[in-house]
Amino acid sequence: MQLAQNGSVVIAGVVSGSAQVGLPTPTVAFQAVENGLPLQAFASTNVFPDTTAAGLVVGMESGIRQAKDLEGKKVGVPGLGGLLDVTMRKWVSSNGADISKVNIVEIQLPQTADALRAKQVDAVASVDPFASRAVDTGAGTLIGNYFDVITPGTAAGIYVTTKDWADANPDAVKGMQLALDEALAFIKDNDKAARESIAKYTTLPPPVVANMKMSNLATHLDPEKSFRFWNDLAKKQGLIKADIDLNAFTIKYPGE
Repeated sequence: MQLAQNGSVVIAGVVSGSAQVGLPTPTVAFQAVENGLPLQAFASTNVFPDTTAAGLVVGMESGIRQAKDLEGKKVGVPGLGGLLDVTMRKWVSSNGADISKVNIVEIQLPQTADALRAKQVDAVASVDPFASRAVDTGAGTLIGNYFDVITPGTAAGIYVTTKDWADANPDAVKGMQLALDEALAFIKDNDKAARESIAKYTTLPPPVVANMKMSNLATHLDPEKSFRFWNDLAKKQGLIKADIDLNAFTIKYPGE
């Protein structure tokens, strides 16, 4: 595994061939597809509704208590056009604020607490384990779970590759799909080991990981159910101009 700063970097790695598989969010992948990059998704990480703590973590001295208070403030997101960015924008607009008056900048999720303490931003569109870490250490407080605006059954993170690679390596794609199903079963039966792995790869303190809620893990994709919400939201926010061919974008599991 190789860490990448955001979804755009993930896509660049897959398209260039420096990585065979990447894990962006759907809206980032859709922008790449519209720009002519032949990406396909073959599995998801989790689906909504999700119990994971997610939302705007606001600085303790920011004065932000509701969406309207974000106007004129600086909000950090892990990637412009990514899942947390677009859902945060929808939540802010749906709750009576003018999103055009919010200054949105990119920061890395692990910096959530530090960026708030240093007052580099007034709020961060964050998600666990980083959101809970920021709250537990007193760096900020959580307002508005923007995941509430997402249609149930919608996919979150997705595993993507290029169509050329998928066509040339069908057994590898199938193998990864089946391995992810095995991993899902293992996680459900081995909570302690799963949390130890999360702590290892996020470098967060085990006590923080021990208290976080696990995501609503799921692996199989359905073109309409998994992606329609993102397609429509991406069009509304001007990230893409036309509908994505969701059937062509989705590689289903063997036998489906």
